[in-house]
Amino acid sequence: MSVGIIIALPTEWGYFRRAFNIHAQHHLDGRRHFTGRFGRLPIAVILGGVGKENARRAASRLSAEHKLSALVTIGFAGALSPELKRGDIVLSSWSCNDEAIEPQPADLALGERLRNVADESHEHHVYVSQLFTADKIVARHEEKKQIYERTKAQIVDMESYSVYAEARKRGIPFAGIHAITDTAEEDIPALEIINPFLASNSLWRYPKIFLDIAKRPRSILEMALLNHDAKVAGRNLAHFLERNSANLGSLMAHL
Repeated sequence: MSVGIIIALPTEWGYFRRAFNIHAQHHLDGRRHFTGRFGRLPIAVILGGVGKENARRAASRLSAEHKLSALVTIGFAGALSPELKRGDIVLSSWSCNDEAIEPQPADLALGERLRNVADESHEHHVYVSQLFTADKIVARHEEKKQIYERTKAQIVDMESYSVYAEARKRGIPFAGIHAITDTAEEDIPALEIINPFLASNSLWRYPKIFLDIAKRPRSILEMALLNHDAKVAGRNLAHFLERNSANLGSLMAHL
């Protein structure tokens, strides 16, 4: 059996790939798909795209293609808790949204096991928290504060709830491994450029984003800052995965 890993974007995979030993690469329903190992653990990876629907389809298709022992999301997330800093790592055993599913006892038990991994990772700031999955980018600090006060989730993404729901439907565990790109106190700039790019699956989205940036010179600096933040998060998460492959692999192997 393999552990199924859902990653939203090729740019995220570009940072994390070095942590995995990839044996084969092909496409699965038009999505990039890899098989290999994480330490000694067999894995199947799919680049599912942005948003809950893309994540749902990717998780369902990966589960149909492979016999999976668990589903895991790996990627970037925004901070909802003011305690978190850029580049911090957050481990999760369940996700919620505004139609919140309550965690099962097994989810809470896995959360405690994830705390052991966090405690043994001395080179990183590692936290354990549920995820909140939003329908759109949560960009403004006021909205981040409201979600944090309402849910107590420390981080937000746009995919994990669907993967968690798919895992529950199939009776297998879920885990999330995320790195913080933006803190709770800051706003994400250039949304009028980022949102259309993330929403599109067309190859033309790449020249279009460069054209949009050229039309709005201020966005050049904003996009450069976003790229820097992604590099910090990506490198930290890749390093965390590499240095903790034994502990994480052992944990996922016995889920």
